[in-house]
Amino acid sequence: MNQDNYITLIYKKLKKEITSDEQADLDLWVEKEATNAQLQQQLEENWQASKTALPPITIDAKKDFQSFKKRMQAHKSAAPAPKTAKIRSINSRRRLLSIAAAIAIPLMAAIWLFRPAPAATMLVAQTMQGETKAIQLNDGTTVTLNENSQLKYPATFAASDRQVQLSGEGFFEVAKDADRPFEVQLEKASVKVLGTVFNVRSLADEDAIKVSVEEGKVQFSSTNIGKGVILTAGEEGTYDLTANQISEKKVNNKNASAWKTASLTYKNALLSTVVTDLSKHFKVEVKITKAEMQNCRITARFAEATAKDVLDYIVEVYKMDLTEIEGKTFELNGGICE
Repeated sequence: MNQDNYITLIYKKLKKEITSDEQADLDLWVEKEATNAQLQQQLEENWQASKTALPPITIDAKKDFQSFKKRMQAHKSAAPAPKTAKIRSINSRRRLLSIAAAIAIPLMAAIWLFRPAPAATMLVAQTMQGETKAIQLNDGTTVTLNENSQLKYPATFAASDRQVQLSGEGFFEVAKDADRPFEVQLEKASVKVLGTVFNVRSLADEDAIKVSVEEGKVQFSSTNIGKGVILTAGEEGTYDLTANQISEKKVNNKNASAWKTASLTYKNALLSTVVTDLSKHFKVEVKITKAEMQNCRITARFAEATAKDVLDYIVEVYKMDLTEIEGKTFELNGGICE
């Protein structure tokens, strides 16, 4: 959005008409530069001073048209009987046209200004089981979809904002544009940014929506409870759909986008965390049968590895035994923490 749009949001805030999403946009803009905060303060001071001023002019197209009809009728009633029909008719018509023009011009301007914008052409990108896909948006943003996901986006973004709709999981590398915030609309939440890198996971069969930020800052909000959190690099936001609560936390796990990078990286991480990641990214079930082994620490990086590759490494390092059950279920037995 440009500066005029934010000025409009400031006045909506002063009139207590601003929505929670608009307030989030305004807060991001005010925090961006000191001059923005100064402008907001100046407008607030002007607002207080204007309480003793004349009321603002408003445009009501319907009311103006009715007023125009009444003035036309009044003019006809008050007009004197013509002495020469031909001459009087011309003069009267000119006067009527003048009156009509005086009212019609601002009326047409109002209709033009407040006309609905033409609908944008929407495109859809979709992935199937086992497929990922990268989409380049017209502003330079790149979106990589995980399997079984869908992205709806306009062929050309609007002049004031950039909005897309996501179902499933996507990794966003948003092109910076201070005047046009980027918004990812989910079924029950939304993510707003100016320019950043983050992962969104919103799957129909999971009871939580997760947003993990790698670079920049985002506003993660719930559409159900009307509140949100600001997330920065290294933070993860979770919207618990069952409890209807949204929370944030610092995370040491850098593997939220492992499905895209094909790499798992751990630094002094719990073995239980590795098992959870394997279950999520490879769709396998892994059980650690010896409870104390879950708290063992691991530092390693697995590039282009399969679930079996990672499990074989764990077995070797921690002297565990691996039992494979039907290819999708594994048990890690015994073991010694080092």
